[in-house]
Amino acid sequence: MELANNKFHPLVQIGGALVGFLGIVFGWVNGHLGNAYARFGWFMLSLLVVQTAANVCFTLGLLKKSSQKLRTWYRVLGCFQIAFTYVAMVLGVIRYLNLCSQGHLGQCISHFARGSALIAGGITLLFFLRLYGAAMLDVRRPPELFISIIMTIVGVIGTFTEHNFFQSSANAEDSWSHKDLQHTFIGISWFAGGLLSIFMSWNAHPRNRTPIPSLIFIATGIAMIIHQQDLAMSSHAHFLFGASLVLLGLSTICEITMLASGIVKDRDSPMGIQYLSVFFMCSSGMALMGANRDMILFLINSGVDVATYALILLSFCFLMIFYANVLVDAFIAMAGPAEPKYDSLESGVDEASQRTSTSSQTLSPRPEGGSKYSISSDPLSA
Repeated sequence: MELANNKFHPLVQIGGALVGFLGIVFGWVNGHLGNAYARFGWFMLSLLVVQTAANVCFTLGLLKKSSQKLRTWYRVLGCFQIAFTYVAMVLGVIRYLNLCSQGHLGQCISHFARGSALIAGGITLLFFLRLYGAAMLDVRRPPELFISIIMTIVGVIGTFTEHNFFQSSANAEDSWSHKDLQHTFIGISWFAGGLLSIFMSWNAHPRNRTPIPSLIFIATGIAMIIHQQDLAMSSHAHFLFGASLVLLGLSTICEITMLASGIVKDRDSPMGIQYLSVFFMCSSGMALMGANRDMILFLINSGVDVATYALILLSFCFLMIFYANVLVDAFIAMAGPAEPKYDSLESGVDEASQRTSTSSQTLSPRPEGGSKYSISSDPLSA
């Protein structure tokens, strides 16, 4: 599916640049321009101004030479801006709640990075489902390939950021606790399992999905459910994360089973259970980000119990998925439905049967007066 074009695109982008500029002005008036969030805001504003200027030039026809290459860069920049905008929102929450500043920088980075990766995987899966149908044939690869890439990256982050990796004080030489060992080996298992799943999914048909990521989700979820912290609130928060992972793994296995059994056809609309996989992936990422040490201390000092915290995370997860669905609906309304470009599994079976019938032909001796051998479709005639 091509990117959607709309006549209001330049006006909306100009409005976004003006809103960003007002945010900088308000931050300058209140004296809040000396932190990392404000510095990243300058970068985001510069990026938006460049995009807006390029869009206006495209609209007015001022950039006709090499316009295709420039448009490609413009689209790539727009895709990166989505990630940068999310990073800016996370930095805003960290700055507002004064997180990642109590001597747990490595652990805080690990939780936010891995949780954000899970949320990105869930939103990407939602886009694939809404745009390409239940089997996601036009993606040309099983969704587990993309999930496995995210798992591999998350595994690397978890392996090297748990045991005070960014800590420069003498505490970095402390002995490893059971929490450090468990989180580190969870990272190693995600890295190893992600590599295996990538290898199995690299050249696979979109319907030939592997259960390896689901098994890793279930194993990690069980480890988090029985995981013990020194604070009861922290143990409960990790329980929420583990329960979401177990439900994610089970729902994904059910989805794979229903697709493999042929209950769902190639071009059918997504099943309800597939949206469960999206929800639990996003909720597990949200729970993981909210289980960092500084956030737990903030909740304890604010008098928030784990039930209230779970409902807060659930509400944010619903709102995030609702917003993503609204964006997909707007995209489909402007660009139209996707055109099928990938052959169904049935056509591949027909081609395979034709090749099999051709290969079953054998060479048999030809009578005198002809060539030495003739082709026979019956193997027994030879």
